[in-house]
Amino acid sequence: MIRTTKRQAIIEAALALLAEGGGEALTASALAARAGVSKANVFHHFPRLDDIVLEALEAFIMGMPSMWPDAGTPVRDWLLALGTDTISTMDADPALSGAYFAFVSRAQGNPALRQRLAEIVGAARGHFEAVLVHLAPERFTQEEAEALAGLLLLTLDGLALHRQLVPECAAEQATAWAALVDRIAPVEDV
Repeated sequence: MIRTTKRQAIIEAALALLAEGGGEALTASALAARAGVSKANVFHHFPRLDDIVLEALEAFIMGMPSMWPDAGTPVRDWLLALGTDTISTMDADPALSGAYFAFVSRAQGNPALRQRLAEIVGAARGHFEAVLVHLAPERFTQEEAEALAGLLLLTLDGLALHRQLVPECAAEQATAWAALVDRIAPVEDV
């Protein structure tokens, strides 16, 4: 059996606590107990509790396989993969998506946390823009790639939110994502 590191155990415990009880559930005592470590060990690995969730969020976003398409991947295929990855992640780990939304709620009342979250989201948006320019350098102007990257970020967040709140509408959500992809990169453009 593979043993997770204490750092990873702390991250997983934080996500579970957020998913189960929202932002109020993430306390040092609860986290230490859930991770099976001391509070000192928690703060040895992370200076602040919110740093744990920020690291997990960043790893989650940037760790999706579709975030790193191979050179030459058609834009349409990449966009479809982004939707598929988002949907499959929400389905495979509802606790993670619940933690994400609880954390966003927690960030609303904390300016420093909101700023760091905005940086992570900005990095994802910049990455989307860079991928669009890389995959289709002749197709989008810089301004179009920037606007489209923002649209992708918004719609993927919306897709994740709807998948979390109304999973029984999975077919409609997948259809809506495919319709957006059809508008951005129609089949005949492949």
